[in-house]
Amino acid sequence: MAKKELPPESERRDETPPPMDLVYGAETGGGTKPSMAIFQLFAVPLVVAAIMSAAISPNAGLGGLVGSAIILVYLWKRKKTPDTVLRVESGAVHVLKRGKEKARFSLTELTNIRLDIKTIQRVQEGGSAIPAMRFIDSKVGPDLDTARIVLITEEGKELPLTEDFLSHMDSSEWLGKIRLFLRKHGWVPADER
Repeated sequence: MAKKELPPESERRDETPPPMDLVYGAETGGGTKPSMAIFQLFAVPLVVAAIMSAAISPNAGLGGLVGSAIILVYLWKRKKTPDTVLRVESGAVHVLKRGKEKARFSLTELTNIRLDIKTIQRVQEGGSAIPAMRFIDSKVGPDLDTARIVLITEEGKELPLTEDFLSHMDSSEWLGKIRLFLRKHGWVPADER
């Protein structure tokens, strides 16, 4: 029985196509934890109901309780939708923000992806045991790099994926993920063409 020879490793390829979407999940640090959301869901409506029933009437308090709970659930669910999604279809990159298309260009038009870096200095509270003295004794902290990812097209147009500057480490990690995702779809940076 003849042995079946496998092709060399350089010729072996994974035949599964790359995913069409990449959800850009960098954390802005403003997300609500589930435990905090549950606390807000119960505490805020109760406070609103107490104020409205004392100021107006018990029926208004009941309406405020139900209304504020509905608003909080809506806001909490809205925050769960991804802010930015990169989709590659038929050689075109679609940038979707909250489900709406913000930009579209071909893979060949995309020349580079880079970090937009901004250095900030945060104010730190002092070490006094008296809370009011902490603000008086506040100091400027050390330099801290923040960054956001920017897509650059042939025309020189720059498209930041977020308005917020995030931690430099997270942005660097996502930069690598985005570049790898686009390379799997055939993108080549301008300096390698």
